[in-house]
Amino acid sequence: MPNRRSVLIGMGGLVAAGGAALGTGAFTTVTAERTVSVETAGDGSAFLALAPARNNDNFVSAPSDGTIEINLDGTDSETGQSNGGLNQNAETVFRNLVTITNNGTQEITSLTLTMAVSNASSVVADDTFEFTVSQNDGNSNQATVSNGGNILTGNNSIPGTLGSGNSINFGMIIDLINGGDGNDLPDGATYTLTIEAQTANSNTGN
Repeated sequence: MPNRRSVLIGMGGLVAAGGAALGTGAFTTVTAERTVSVETAGDGSAFLALAPARNNDNFVSAPSDGTIEINLDGTDSETGQSNGGLNQNAETVFRNLVTITNNGTQEITSLTLTMAVSNASSVVADDTFEFTVSQNDGNSNQATVSNGGNILTGNNSIPGTLGSGNSINFGMIIDLINGGDGNDLPDGATYTLTIEAQTANSNTGN
């Protein structure tokens, strides 16, 4: 039974700074908060460390209960002022949200990110969610990976494997033009992101 680590990512809205970018589309905002439950799976999951990729960002924190919280409602924790919510009818890109570090002794050969949506039959996860990936410096060689894809692409200086002690960053792309429920993400839905780590010694037969 693989170890699982729960992480909550608040998807309440969009921040206009810190690496977030907007695609074309309407700028009507949504203020309701949504969360994504993040779990790790696979034979290497016990050795994965998850941490905020933005060390001095008001929107990413690591509470004492061991979870990661990413507050994308645009609310500054110091001023309490909000910059708005997740944009309807637009593609929203949040780069460098989470850093994954290999704390094990084996090289990780695959890190697959898969978003699943339940209680919302009108939302197709593959049409709604993609992921960005970058080196852990967070400043160069961005790549885009489809839902269910391996973020260790081996292209554009992104490594094809993750050695012991090495890290990689990922972010999220939320497409409410071609995905979502018309132009939104339903409040009542459940969003679960699974990070599956595999090593060269993985038993794929189980």
